[in-house]
Amino acid sequence: MERDTMELQKLPFFTEGNTYTGSKTKDRNAGILLRYLVRPNKEEGKLNAFAWTTDCAFELAQEKQAKEAPLTEAGLEGIQAWLSELYQAL
Repeated sequence: MERDTMELQKLPFFTEGNTYTGSKTKDRNAGILLRYLVRPNKEEGKLNAFAWTTDCAFELAQEKQAKEAPLTEAGLEGIQAWLSELYQAL
């Protein structure tokens, strides 16, 4: 059985200022997938996450969902849970 948990880097990756992108396919034949981008806003101490369901780059995606969380372990876990919920709802 496929895990529904979205893969993300550990908190130090983000506290160093790095951006993480990923995608997870639910049904390749039907083109059902979730792409996502998580990046820190170190000045505000936040994580910004974006998700979209079209097979294109972040800059080209016209419909994106967004979530903001504190740049903490709990905030990162919240982002991961949010992404997992979006994936499960596909």
